[in-house]
Amino acid sequence: MLTAELVNVRLYKGEIKPRYVDADDDQVLGLAEQLIDAFAQAVGQRRGDLDAELEDILGNGTSFLLHRGLAKLLRDRCVFETASPVPPEDLRRQVFEAAAIARREGAGGSGFARQDVLERTAEALDLTAEAVEAGLFADLQDQQVLIDAELPKARALLDRYNVALAQGVLLRARQLEIRVTGLSSRDYESLFRQIHFHQLMHRVSRDGTGWCIILDGPISALQSSGRYGLAMAKFLPTLLHFGGWTLEARLAWGKRRRRYLFHLTAAQGLRPHTKLGGRWLPDEVTALLPRISSLAPDWSVRAGDVLIDLGGLGVLVPDLVFEHTASGKVAYLEIFGFWNKGAVSKRVRLLNKHGPPNVVVAVLGSLAAGAAEDLEKLPGQVLLFKRTILPKKVLRAVESVARAER
Repeated sequence: MLTAELVNVRLYKGEIKPRYVDADDDQVLGLAEQLIDAFAQAVGQRRGDLDAELEDILGNGTSFLLHRGLAKLLRDRCVFETASPVPPEDLRRQVFEAAAIARREGAGGSGFARQDVLERTAEALDLTAEAVEAGLFADLQDQQVLIDAELPKARALLDRYNVALAQGVLLRARQLEIRVTGLSSRDYESLFRQIHFHQLMHRVSRDGTGWCIILDGPISALQSSGRYGLAMAKFLPTLLHFGGWTLEARLAWGKRRRRYLFHLTAAQGLRPHTKLGGRWLPDEVTALLPRISSLAPDWSVRAGDVLIDLGGLGVLVPDLVFEHTASGKVAYLEIFGFWNKGAVSKRVRLLNKHGPPNVVVAVLGSLAAGAAEDLEKLPGQVLLFKRTILPKKVLRAVESVARAER
């Protein structure tokens, strides 16, 4: 991802407009290819040598933000390693000890020769003097060696740069409003699961035939966290996998946190650099699913694959769906394991008003205190847990609320 000083934008009539590059422009493609080649040729060399080579390409000044931004993205794909046969701190200690001995031995004389100390240390470690000298400060950043680089094609690097510009802007978001329409039910399910996965506080409401999703930003009054801002920025490539969406971000920009807007739509054609991947499950579900399955041979238990409308004010994508093999009765399990306390209260109130009666809600005990009154009103069952969810308790609760849905 790009650091703040590399996010190249212009301010225009209250809006932030990233300076996207044309990924089909021959000149820009040539620059990308030149940088990629420099990194490829540097494998096996010191970081300092690579940096010197890059300086010849990048130049200086703000007019080279694109050059430096591309180089930053390539560095993020590199693995640097300290190349020394002995940990450098141990090597330095032994050299200093050998130097002290040599100084004592030469007391009253003209001191000692540096090469003699290196050779004495090398002999003790069964190394060459050259290896000792090379490894002495190998842990300094510019002495580290580039051992591997997962380098993209030039076009892919430029696409990644454009997305990184948008991500850099979203790190300053106070709030995001995303409007999505025209997706299949499975795509909606995947989208909401990814919001859940990135641990983003959200509110959802019906917007015609689609949904309006409000995400509270890292600079909002509720959450001022670099980690949360990074999670929001990382969510953007996931959104790019879908069509039919528009995004409006309210920003706090610069040291004075002046208010600006940022607009982005699916039609602008930013390309994701990540894979959408399979269905993500919370850690609590991953641990619970096999244990539940072994205890409940009469039940079919699967990861939630349904989207339940909560009165047009939100959606429920349950963590687990239980279906009784013989009767066809169904129950759902929703887990609150990491949510913000305020978000739990709002979510539980929504389930109280519009949730199905056959839902079991499992809540981390530390979150339950602030939502105790609302939890008592739930039509289904409530389970409190400390670290792990007990499968036998889940099964009993599921059996008590399950009902036929067709």
